Amino acid sequence: MENLNSFEVMCLVYGRTLLKGGCSISMWKNGSHIEHFMPNRGFVVGGLVPEESIKIDNEAAFKHTFLRMYRNAVTMTESGRDVVLGTWVEDGNKIVFDLCDITQEMKPALELASQRGERAIFDLDEEREIFVNHK
Repeated sequence: MENLNSFEVMCLVYGRTLLKGGCSISMWKNGSHIEHFMPNRGFVVGGLVPEESIKIDNEAAFKHTFLRMYRNAVTMTESGRDVVLGTWVEDGNKIVFDLCDITQEMKPALELASQRGERAIFDLDEEREIFVNHK
């Protein structure tokens, strides 16, 4: 993906979230700038920060929430951590935002999700949610 600015990334995430029900954007630091990539392999595990949600039809809230989460992700990437900004539609009426990790294997992803108290992980290969059984 070409080097997009935060507004362009926001537009991509908003459109994909509404059209496909969610979006994952991987972010990492490359020299002096942040790179973006839409991952398609591995397992997404949320919980780096508390989730935030907005009503699905509130564009202004999307912009403000996205930019706040994006700034948090940039701060993490500047400290050397790769981060995934994830969104999804929940209950048909809200958009949820989370900052996440990606693991390549399911077992470590499930263990990490359980440690963080996450309800589910997302399988990028199969584009499906996998629910976590909490004890």
